[in-house]
Amino acid sequence: MSIRVDPSFIDEIKHYGAFDISACFNCGTCTAICPLSEGTTSFPRKLIRYAQIGSRELVISNRELWLCYYCGECSDTCPREAEPGEFMASARRYAIASFDPSGISRLLYRSRLFTAVFMTFLSVLFALIMLSKADKMNFERPAFFKTEYLEGFIPFKVVHDTGLAVIIIAAVSMIVGVWRMWRKLSGKKSKKLETSELPKSGKVTWDRIRRAFNYVVSEIAAEKRYRDCEEDKKAPWFVSRWFVHWSIMWGFIGLGTATVIDYILLLTVGKDPGQAVPLWNPPRLLGTLAGILLMYGTSLALYWRFRKKDKYHSHSLLSDWLFLWLMFLAGFTGFLLEIAIYLPSGTLWGYIVFLIHVVIGMEIVVLLPFTKFAHAVYRPIALFFNALSEVPVEP
Repeated sequence: MSIRVDPSFIDEIKHYGAFDISACFNCGTCTAICPLSEGTTSFPRKLIRYAQIGSRELVISNRELWLCYYCGECSDTCPREAEPGEFMASARRYAIASFDPSGISRLLYRSRLFTAVFMTFLSVLFALIMLSKADKMNFERPAFFKTEYLEGFIPFKVVHDTGLAVIIIAAVSMIVGVWRMWRKLSGKKSKKLETSELPKSGKVTWDRIRRAFNYVVSEIAAEKRYRDCEEDKKAPWFVSRWFVHWSIMWGFIGLGTATVIDYILLLTVGKDPGQAVPLWNPPRLLGTLAGILLMYGTSLALYWRFRKKDKYHSHSLLSDWLFLWLMFLAGFTGFLLEIAIYLPSGTLWGYIVFLIHVVIGMEIVVLLPFTKFAHAVYRPIALFFNALSEVPVEP
């Protein structure tokens, strides 16, 4: 096997986190203590060794990079304090940047100045687009969307068209990243490197693909591996890391689903999603419950990072804070907006919150391929490859 070694790799990847794997003497304690390192997987020891010899390809083309949930046990027990858990997180950030050909992800991870300028630019851009066609605020009743059937503040067409453009840009960027990741995981990038994460022998049948797909869906739904990774198993479930992660994920999915339903209703029957329908109306109820989940998860996650609760929360990049704050603000402004909807008259703060909520939603979609949010796409793909390689092979 031919391996390209780059001595500068460790120094480069250090820009994505705080670790010192040069101190690692390959004792294997991290792999032995890891609750998720079993069977054919042996992280983080293997990936640390790849990084030490400077092989970028072997690091970012390995599915095991995404199987780690950073419980922190490896860092707690490392005799050399090399922070293997933080190395794995840093390597995932580096991989996300590597899959992004635009360079935006790399700059968001490594430059505070670029992040500040980029986020300010997006906020101003989306706000100006919305306000460019805005009508007068109605203070007799809350009226946020304007259509041919309804009087309101911002034309629904502007929100719809801008949102569609943003979704297309994010989707194309994400598809490119997924394609680059697939080439790495499947060994298509280099025939000389035996890095393929597909089964080495046997036939990949539709049954094997179906079973691997079902495994990924069940893992995403219940996060069993994350629960196995939980460091403090005696802690109440509602303050466990897996449940906080689960709350953020399903809270965001629920809010996205409720938003889509509202937009479909407006497009098909001209029903204003901003009107004061009963709280038990299905889309409104779904959005409310999902918002509670999102607020609960992001609030605890932010609190733990402020307090540096454990190894996982002690190393926070600006990208980590950005992701959590955007999620928190999306939920918070969503609830303020819900209150404004049920008021008997329109309010200035209600219209301002509506504008902020729309801008934040656009920003979250734009950042999907370039930030920590990309885990939502890359990790399931890695889990699928891993499940596919472990499903019994047909002769």
